[in-house]
Amino acid sequence: MFSLCTLLAVPLVLAAVGSALLSLAVCVHDMLRRRCLLPTLHYRESALNSRLLAKCGLRQRLFSPAFWLRSGHVQTLAAALLPRADGSSDVCFEREYLQMRDKGVVALDWVMSVHPRVKRKSTVLLVLPPITGDAMTVSALCHMATRRGFRTLVFNRRGHGGSVLTTPKLQSSGDPSDMRQVVKYLRLRYPRSRLAAVAYGTGCGLLISYLGEFGSSALLSAGACVSPCYDMAERFSGSLKSIYDFFYLLKLKTILLHHAKALSSVVDTKGALKAWSFKSYEEQVYFRMYSHITNPTVNGQVVTSGPSSSPTTGANMEEYWERNNPIRDVDDIAVPVLCINSLDDPVCASSSIPYDLFRCYPNFLLVVTEKGGHCGFLEGFPLRSWADSLCLDYLEAVFECTTRGYTTTNHSTTVSNGRNNMRSTI
Repeated sequence: MFSLCTLLAVPLVLAAVGSALLSLAVCVHDMLRRRCLLPTLHYRESALNSRLLAKCGLRQRLFSPAFWLRSGHVQTLAAALLPRADGSSDVCFEREYLQMRDKGVVALDWVMSVHPRVKRKSTVLLVLPPITGDAMTVSALCHMATRRGFRTLVFNRRGHGGSVLTTPKLQSSGDPSDMRQVVKYLRLRYPRSRLAAVAYGTGCGLLISYLGEFGSSALLSAGACVSPCYDMAERFSGSLKSIYDFFYLLKLKTILLHHAKALSSVVDTKGALKAWSFKSYEEQVYFRMYSHITNPTVNGQVVTSGPSSSPTTGANMEEYWERNNPIRDVDDIAVPVLCINSLDDPVCASSSIPYDLFRCYPNFLLVVTEKGGHCGFLEGFPLRSWADSLCLDYLEAVFECTTRGYTTTNHSTTVSNGRNNMRSTI
């Protein structure tokens, strides 16, 4: 009897083991199999958008990350830390310092290119890295853009990207005044070339703010944003919510410490370095800095006219965030803009994406992927950015479509009759 039961159990055990092995094999196969993802598109129907979708092939454009890149955290960290084998690490930059009206200085890192496709009339591409980034952060796009014939440069805010700080002022996230002077300088230097811009992360807030504030006189033909944050007040006016926030704030403090002497007249550096929330840091640094600029001073101290002038006053901070909200003047944006977001972005939550905005304005196009992380969107081998390629395809499609008359509005203007001076004040 015992032997009979044993014999009957053997097939059951074999079946169970076989089922387990088969299930494991299926799981491993599914894990190793490259998953192809179609992005979702959000836009308002227009002749221009229809043409752009067709030119970029967005309805069939798959994003295919490898199995180990299906986590938003891995995508984010891989984009920031892993070396690329696509030649982007060999990109060489030449730095140019441009003086602003108030004697401040910004740094422009030009890609040193000998590529035959870059001509005198080639499109000038202005790249805006995240506020904690620099030219090497966006070298992959710069390399790709140069190979496709763009004349490429990276805009470093005051005191960022290893640049000098000649005035007691750092640029807040939504202040486009320096960028305005840079764009006008580029127009004077290349009067016959198109101007376009691509921004990443917190750099997107600056680009959107610029396009909204200057509207039809922005002098840019198109823009593209990768992993933009649409509500800076909601994202950066509270406490630290993740390890990314911690390192982001730490990087800002490193920049502040580097320029502590230059900022000593307007910022309490010791107090700012003790801040461990975005709200406190913004109040201690950027809000005080801009209060110093907009209010009269005596012996280096801001003269207050009443309680409302205190840097910690809630109403004033609300006004500060309102002035730095990227989409505050979105109604006035007059050129095509592409935005790329991922649902698994660990830095800027997908819940903050204003889908209604993209359904209302015909100049906007939103591409949302299921995977991709924050400024990641890596696929293939060697690793390359799906978003970088899409941004350049989009810009080229805009230039072709607007030339053929597919645009809804045409607000581009040209500044000419100016003597080019590479180090002049604009």
